[in-house]
Amino acid sequence: MSETNGPRRAAQQMQEAARYLARATRNLDAPSDSHEILRSLTETQGSIAQAIRELAQWHRAAAAGTQYYRPHNESARGVMTAVSELDLAAQEADALQETLNRAHGGSSVVNWLETSEAEASARDD
Repeated sequence: MSETNGPRRAAQQMQEAARYLARATRNLDAPSDSHEILRSLTETQGSIAQAIRELAQWHRAAAAGTQYYRPHNESARGVMTAVSELDLAAQEADALQETLNRAHGGSSVVNWLETSEAEASARDD
């Protein structure tokens, strides 16, 4: 897989997008945007959880002499640690997705004002 479209580049793009989102959510143009943002975050979190599980599986299948040097004991311990921690991260990522689902559900019943009452009143005058 080439560097331009491989998983490493995808992770870098996601990192850049997340950084942009973190800045952009400081101020919302329309309050109802929060509901769509939560939906997108929930779906994105599901993809992140899947990527973590796949990384854990890849590490689980890593073979000495193929992905890392066979005689290096620290490498074998590092792989086992990565698998254990990625399995834990996947569980926590799933829990975060469930929490975001509940937040999205809560947001779905709110009657958001697209403009403040003061702005609406000023237009009516």
